[in-house]
Amino acid sequence: MKSYTIFQKSDDETVNNFLDWMRNQERGVYRAALRELSALKKLRPQFMQQKPVEEQYSWLKKMLAWKPAETIADHLLQVWLIRKHEGMLISFIEKLGIAHNGHGVVDVLPETLDTEVLKSAVDSLFENYPAGAVSLYLHMFQNQTEEGWPELQEILDNDPRVTIR
Repeated sequence: MKSYTIFQKSDDETVNNFLDWMRNQERGVYRAALRELSALKKLRPQFMQQKPVEEQYSWLKKMLAWKPAETIADHLLQVWLIRKHEGMLISFIEKLGIAHNGHGVVDVLPETLDTEVLKSAVDSLFENYPAGAVSLYLHMFQNQTEEGWPELQEILDNDPRVTIR
């Protein structure tokens, strides 16, 4: 699932929590996204920056769900996952036995995933982190290779805890 599709299908609470964190913790990234998305619609960035936060969030969700904004959506999700959910990333890839840089960033991804180890790692994520954040991460992880992993796709398609379909 592409990043813009994630925004199309995500529930409002997850997206609002995501945007709220971006606005408060990564203010420069949030403002840059507003500027870039405004430019895509040929709007002055100040026009959106002066809107109430709720209107900004509604507009941002709509824009991030738009295919031409895919690169921006990808970047925002990556920043959010790496900076806010580093522990979740590390926990998951360590349970899968994947080497990383100590911050959850992987250089070499495996060609296959052990189904039982994957199920255990996913169970652990859902036990320890919000379902919306886990769902976003699993979809983003699946996007790390061109074809993804069939074992993970099976979970994404059939696990009722995954909130993005």
